[in-house]
Amino acid sequence: MSDAASPHGAHASPTRCENCDTTLQGEFCHQCGQSIHNPIRHAAHAVEEFFEAFWHLDGRLWRTLRDLASPGRTAINYLAGHRQRYIAPLRLFVVLSVLTFFIGAATMHFDDATVSTDGIDTIAAATTVAEVEKARDELVAEIEQARVEAGNTPGVDPALIAAEVRIRGVAANRIVELGGDPGANGTAAAETSKSEPWRKGLQFNMLGHHGVWDPETNPLVVSWWPDFANAWLNRKAGNIDRNMESEAFASADFWVQGMMASAPTALFLLVPVFALLLKIFYLFTRRLYLEHLVVALYSHAFLLLALTALFLLSLLGGWLATAPVWIGIVIATASAAMMVWMPVYLLLMQKRVYQQGWWLTVPKYLAIGMVYFMMLLFATIIAFLARLAGG
Repeated sequence: MSDAASPHGAHASPTRCENCDTTLQGEFCHQCGQSIHNPIRHAAHAVEEFFEAFWHLDGRLWRTLRDLASPGRTAINYLAGHRQRYIAPLRLFVVLSVLTFFIGAATMHFDDATVSTDGIDTIAAATTVAEVEKARDELVAEIEQARVEAGNTPGVDPALIAAEVRIRGVAANRIVELGGDPGANGTAAAETSKSEPWRKGLQFNMLGHHGVWDPETNPLVVSWWPDFANAWLNRKAGNIDRNMESEAFASADFWVQGMMASAPTALFLLVPVFALLLKIFYLFTRRLYLEHLVVALYSHAFLLLALTALFLLSLLGGWLATAPVWIGIVIATASAAMMVWMPVYLLLMQKRVYQQGWWLTVPKYLAIGMVYFMMLLFATIIAFLARLAGG
């Protein structure tokens, strides 16, 4: 029995590879590449290997991030054969997609602070319908003023939308409790039961379904599906219906967190589609599909890094909310500059990688961007609905 196989010879250097039994001629097997050092038996070497692997990765990570700062450089070099210096594009994309939206979910929160607790308490404590309507109208007016001051178009800011929904819902419930009629100024929920104060019910009109969904009296049925598939579909519809009944559904934070959780799934599905769009629009460049996929992965890696920076700037702005005004201006300027740089970066990357004239690059860039944005938005919404239907 060799020393390598003997527990008593744990610290002796083996003469044959423990993996493939090839005669060793150095510290690494020339056949399979395994090191002669066994990390199970050599704790100090295990620690050494950990830090060696970390610094090796760190070197590639630094070069990858550095070259990503220059539009197209990483993709051009990788396609030219300089692969060892960079983190593989798929690995980089997977890690960044998880990291970015984890940071986004941790930093982006809307706690509906626009609605003051005192205002809600005033509505709840009102003893007449007139008092409820007065308090409601005053709070809604405050939201409209906040929207004007922020320069937001009505119906765009999710925090303000959620705040208004909450106010109208609480007011409508209180009016019903007082025996009044919420009327047209109440919520959509005011026309339904108290248990559903803000919505009329789940409908699937686009799927050929008519009226309010009900699992017994008006289920969702796809005529060409088997019964078990329609039963599954209605179970999912029931999950969506229950989630929509919860108070959290009217919260902006619920939507933001849901979208953050759904975005990685949408990206995983659509990055190959983005590469296909590049293949179609640059068909005559005779590049392979996988070359376009490399371009797609590195471009998305940059976008994820930029989004991470925006999330962190938003978090920093929250931490420094009481700091001098000029700090807030610097953070806002940096965020705006990043948002402007993102589309410009992608345009420059496309121009440098494919090396076509501006008269060809710009129309292709706009067409690809428009199609892809709509597909990404649709995929994110579908992923979000899938999460709602999950339970």
